[in-house]
Amino acid sequence: MKRIVACLLSLCLFSPFAFANTFTTDLTDLWWNENESGWGVTATHQREVVFLTFFVYAADSRATFYTGQATYVSQSASGALIFSGPLYETQGPWIGVPFNPNLVTIRQAGNVTFTAFIDSATMTYNVDSTNVTKALTRQTFRNNDLTGGYAGIFRQASSGCATAANNVTVESVVGVAINNTTTTFSMTTNESGTICEYTGNYRQSGRMGSSSGGFSCPGRTGSYQMVEIEANPSGITGRFTGQNNLCSQVSGRLALVKR
Repeated sequence: MKRIVACLLSLCLFSPFAFANTFTTDLTDLWWNENESGWGVTATHQREVVFLTFFVYAADSRATFYTGQATYVSQSASGALIFSGPLYETQGPWIGVPFNPNLVTIRQAGNVTFTAFIDSATMTYNVDSTNVTKALTRQTFRNNDLTGGYAGIFRQASSGCATAANNVTVESVVGVAINNTTTTFSMTTNESGTICEYTGNYRQSGRMGSSSGGFSCPGRTGSYQMVEIEANPSGITGRFTGQNNLCSQVSGRLALVKR
């Protein structure tokens, strides 16, 4: 079984409720429409609430901003996460004088709905009688560099296996070496001497990375998809799916600690 598990490790088209933000996919990022450079919205995600800060323009073309506190409502049939709540307009003292909170006024100007997948979203909102719908993506400034050595844990469920005994959920301790560029991704895993090689593309979308490609283990080959790759000074987390000639579906999560 250990050898089979090592050969099935593959980097996940996501199931929206494999918890990442303790609740779901972390939507914290700067979101924009690349065809409308000059405005955007910042999302700060804490459990079931996404706090949205708009930087847009008023009817007189002056810069203005609105804020929305959108709470999780439901999941759509296509797997999108739906958040909805009030939209507020705030006014206050000029930035060039000492800040006086007593001069701040807040009113509810409308409502906002934020419907999001991992790296794309639709935002619908109204300000008084003006209704707006925008398609958004995460804005990318720099690609994460994942290159390095890691000690990792993979937790995965296998199904559709030719041998029924392999339809199980397992946790594996794996040594990992990753090399990536702005467009390519390669990974070597070592589980108790069983080596697997993964090679594919790489794409950065805001804070999140993704990769898809093929893998090869002794006597076995298959394909993988990895999404929600998040990196920090301590390591990497992500979700994965894959398949090979032993099992038609493998899915799970991984956590890698940098060595």
